Amino acid sequence: MLQVTRTPNSTTPNSQVAPGFAPTSLLPLAWAAVYVTAFGVALLAVSWPVIDAVARMERASTLSWRETVVNAFGQGVEYRPLFTLMIKLSYEAVGTWLEFYQAVVLLQFAAVLLLVVWLCRPVGRRRAMAACLALSCLCGLHTTRILFGFWPLNQHSAVLVLVLAAIALAFRSESRTIDWVLGLVTLGALFGLELGLLILPVIAVLWLVSAPGLSRRGVGGVVLATALYLATRFAFSSEPAVPTFQNGVGFGFSSMDADGVRATFGDPPWLMWMYNILSTCLTVALSEPRDGTFSFVESLLARDMESWQWFHVGLSALTTLVIVSGLAWGGRRLSGRDRLLVATGLALMLFGSALGFLYTRDRIGLSVGVGYVLLLYVAAAALMDRMPMTGWRQMVVAGGLVVVAAAWVVRSGETFFQIRDTAWDYHQEWTARSAELGVETWASAEPMATMRADALGSTPADPRLDPAWTFALFERRFARSPEAR
Repeated sequence: MLQVTRTPNSTTPNSQVAPGFAPTSLLPLAWAAVYVTAFGVALLAVSWPVIDAVARMERASTLSWRETVVNAFGQGVEYRPLFTLMIKLSYEAVGTWLEFYQAVVLLQFAAVLLLVVWLCRPVGRRRAMAACLALSCLCGLHTTRILFGFWPLNQHSAVLVLVLAAIALAFRSESRTIDWVLGLVTLGALFGLELGLLILPVIAVLWLVSAPGLSRRGVGGVVLATALYLATRFAFSSEPAVPTFQNGVGFGFSSMDADGVRATFGDPPWLMWMYNILSTCLTVALSEPRDGTFSFVESLLARDMESWQWFHVGLSALTTLVIVSGLAWGGRRLSGRDRLLVATGLALMLFGSALGFLYTRDRIGLSVGVGYVLLLYVAAAALMDRMPMTGWRQMVVAGGLVVVAAAWVVRSGETFFQIRDTAWDYHQEWTARSAELGVETWASAEPMATMRADALGSTPADPRLDPAWTFALFERRFARSPEAR
C-alpha cells in the first residue's frame, strides 16, 4: 500500500507544495492559455447541433419548472437531472444566446487544464516542461474532444471539473477544515452525469494512501452523497435495476447491435462487459481499439492503412512506454505528491474504464485520459530528474522525451481541425441534411427559429478544402474534396 505523509514538508527536492507557483511554473499556465485561445478560435465557428440541442431547448421553452423537475428526476438510462435543470435555468436567463454557451464550454475546458496543472503543482524548469507535455497529451487525445460540444451545455466537462475539484480538495491539507464541501461536490457531479460515480472510488483510493485533505467526515460525506444519489435514481428513474444494452457496440473488427450482443454473450453479457472495459483503457494507452473496434489492425491486414493511424498508435505506444519506464525508474523515490498523483492516475484509469462496461465510445475514456496524463507527468518528471548528466543514456532519455513532447504538440493540432470539422457538420445539418432531419417541420417555432437563424448567420470554412497534409497527418471527419488545390 502506498503511504503518503500528511505533512507538506519533505526532504525530496521535487515535493514542494508551498502555496502559489514558482516563477518557472508559469510556463504550464501560459501553455494552457495557448490551447484555450487556439481551440476557442475554432469553437467560435461551431453552431447549434440539430440532433442534440434543439430538442432540449424546446423542452426548456415549453415545460414549466414543475414539469422540468418531474421530467429531470424521472429520466431513464441517461439519468442527468442537474443537467436538465441547468438547461432550463440557462434558457430562462439568456435564451438562445449562442456566444454564451460557447464561452461556458471554453471556460470549462480552461478549468480542466488549470486543475490538472494545480494537481501536478510543477516547481522548477524540468517539472514545468513535464506539465506542458501532460497538457499537450490531454489536448491531443481523441477522448478529450467531447469537451468542445454543447447541447446546449456540456455536462462532460462540467462534471469532470467537479471530479478534479474533489481530487484537488483531497490533495490540500487545508480542506480538512471544510470537509463538508466534498459531499456537496460529489452530489453535484453525480446528478450531472454518470462520470460523477468516479469520485467515490477515487476518494477511497486517496484515503488509503493518506491524502492530506481527507478526513473521516469528508469521506463519509462522499459515501452519503453517493447513497442519496443511488436511492433517488432507483426510486424515481424509469431505468430498470439491471442495466441493459441500448446501443450498438464494437467487437473485434465489426459492430454488433444490442440483440446481437445478447444472442452471442447471453444476458447479462459478462464477457462483453469485460471486453468493453479493456477497450476503454486501451483506446487511451494505445489509441486502439476505437469504439471497441480494432480498426488499426483491420486496416493493417487489409493494407489500406491511413498514415494518421500509424501516428496515433505509434505515439500512444511510445508514450505508454515512457510512463512505464519513468514510474519503474522512479520507484520508491517518488515524492509524496507524486505518489498521490500516481494513485489518482491509476484510479482514474481503472474506474474510468469500468464506466464503459455497457458500451465503449471515445467520450467514455475522458477520465481515463486524465489519469493517463497525470501518470505521464510523474513519469516524465522522474526521467528528467534522474537522467544521467552525460553519455548515451542521457541522449536516449532526453531524445525520447523531446520526440514524445513534439509529437503530442503536433497531435493536439488534430483537435483544432476536429472542432472545425464539427462546425461544418452542424452547418450541414441545417442545410444539406435539413430535409432528412425534418428541420422544416418545426423551423418556424421558437426557440428553434432563432437557433436556425444563428446557425445560418454565417458559413464556416469548408474543411474539405484544407491542405492535403492535414488529412494525412490527422484523423478527419470528411474526405478531402477533389476541387481542393
